[in-house]
Amino acid sequence: MSDKLSKTIQRFQSKIDSGSFYEAHQTLRTITNRYVKAKQYPEARDLLYQGANILIRNKEYASASDLIIYLIQIYEEEGLKVTDKDAKLKLIELISNLPNNDPSLNDLAKTSVTWSQKSEGCKNFGDNELHHLFGSKLIQAAEEENIDHDQKVKLFAIAELHLVLGTFESVPVYVNFLVETAKANPDADSGALLARPVLNYAYLKNIKFVQETQSLFLKSINTESEAIGDIKYFENKPLLNFVQLLVEVLQKDPPTNSQKYRKLYDHYKPVLRDGELLAPVEYLGKLYFNLNIGNSNNQGGLMANLMSGLFK
Repeated sequence: MSDKLSKTIQRFQSKIDSGSFYEAHQTLRTITNRYVKAKQYPEARDLLYQGANILIRNKEYASASDLIIYLIQIYEEEGLKVTDKDAKLKLIELISNLPNNDPSLNDLAKTSVTWSQKSEGCKNFGDNELHHLFGSKLIQAAEEENIDHDQKVKLFAIAELHLVLGTFESVPVYVNFLVETAKANPDADSGALLARPVLNYAYLKNIKFVQETQSLFLKSINTESEAIGDIKYFENKPLLNFVQLLVEVLQKDPPTNSQKYRKLYDHYKPVLRDGELLAPVEYLGKLYFNLNIGNSNNQGGLMANLMSGLFK
């Protein structure tokens, strides 16, 4: 850091120490604007990074979030991509230090993921490490005890979208939340919960994540079962049996398993209808085996309109 920048940060810290948070924030933005107009982007980035860190340490999270969004805007103007390791790591560090329930997280997610989509390899859904970051933070917020049911449902819905598009490390974060939900409702058919990540990852043809999801979930629930081949048979949980059989079929080559998929669908159709899973399963039949069963053009509620839900 140059002497000039160092002195600016020192003055900023002094204003913070005296409690002049708003003045400090606005002054830093004004100085950053000058650097941006002069196309001195490294200086502008450094100033925002240091300033946001100081604000976070002082629990001035709204002002810090404002500076982080400005930092992303500078990334875009400068032409930095998410493949720039230092740029991404600084962004992840700052966002990680915000509270999990910070109201700015949704705006930060939209801004940072949209920025990442400008990089090769991320154009469809954005950077998976950023998705993992936001999904992990939001699902932790959903796990807090002091929030009501409606808030929990809303937070989980957003977190789920991010975790589906995240990394391999996102799988246990996603599954653990569902396992705890299953344990809290022991009499319910937990197959309805396992179906969520299995279908979501299957939509993306991410069979590795499907397999890991099922393995983690089945290891974690404490329900009596009978081993039938590789399947754990649960007497009173038909959906849980169905999801396991579904995973078996999806792992095989389409020419040999299309009829097995159809038979599986026909056998469990009443159960799927009761569990509101007909449309997603019909769509998978079309996606994997080109089967026209039911209204297979409808993806159902789990992953329908994925990105529009994420970027509203």
